[in-house]
Amino acid sequence: MFALAALAVLLALAQVEYDGVDVSFGSTGTVTIVHERLTKTRGHIYTWGPEWRWEDLCSYQGSWVAQPWRAGVSDVEASFEGVFQCSFAKVSWKEKAWLGVDSFLIELNMTADEDSSFKAMAWDFELPISLFAGKNVSLLLSNGTQVSVELRKSHISGTPALSGSAYSNGVGWVIPYGGDKGLVVAVLGDIWPNGMNVVAVDNREWQGNTYSLRSWLFFDFQMPKGVTIRLLIYVHPYLNWEELEIGLSRVREAVRMLQNGESSDAVKSCLIFAMDLEEAAAARKARGPPLTLIAMLVAYAVITAIAAAIIVYTLPKHKKEQRQ
Repeated sequence: MFALAALAVLLALAQVEYDGVDVSFGSTGTVTIVHERLTKTRGHIYTWGPEWRWEDLCSYQGSWVAQPWRAGVSDVEASFEGVFQCSFAKVSWKEKAWLGVDSFLIELNMTADEDSSFKAMAWDFELPISLFAGKNVSLLLSNGTQVSVELRKSHISGTPALSGSAYSNGVGWVIPYGGDKGLVVAVLGDIWPNGMNVVAVDNREWQGNTYSLRSWLFFDFQMPKGVTIRLLIYVHPYLNWEELEIGLSRVREAVRMLQNGESSDAVKSCLIFAMDLEEAAAARKARGPPLTLIAMLVAYAVITAIAAAIIVYTLPKHKKEQRQ
């Protein structure tokens, strides 16, 4: 019980607030974004084995095995690592997030511990259908243009891909929350300097309740032992059109760097510099812990007190029974 409570507190530390947008990380590096107390976006990896085999332990990032004793958190950084293993793969993963003053960046590294085979691998941003049905998102392409995609209200059986959402040079999305608020998101890596295959998917095709804004990393590929795949995910919440343009300009600059042959390390350094971690750390220290963290600490204190009371009550009774 103590270990579980301590882990809960550790994970509660891996969260940050951006003017009403709350970002938190699960123990396996999945990210959840809450706005106005409603979960608006979840981000994570999906993998499929040969012949589109689905096994939770590999296929859904939330089911990966985490090693919480290796996790680390601070005002501006969070890191997680572990392994996912199933019939078609054994892969060690490490994820690190930089939590800047106005945005955050995730780097995910996956290294094959044994020869592994995949039908496909994708990064998804999932949007609840109940909140986004009938709304439009904008797809960002590597040539600098944007494409409006309608998140259809009604499911069309046998047609999970949303009309006009499939492109081979996608780099990200603009996800409006309403009014002038929303998210700019980008999925980047130097293996894909001109963008990735992207598509918006209606998960009602598989009895789901979300849309997926999906970036396909690979199809039909092998990961020989020792091979590493690296991915960058940049997320920029915005509250007005000026902040939206800042997020878009950073994505455009990152894409330009990749297209000019610069590495994802260079892109990472550029984005981290723009996020101003020193200012972010100072602001969070001055603001104090978020209310959700305070609530978690209170819960931890209550759990600890209850556990201590149980021990105090049961230990003498147990000793008395032993004497009898």
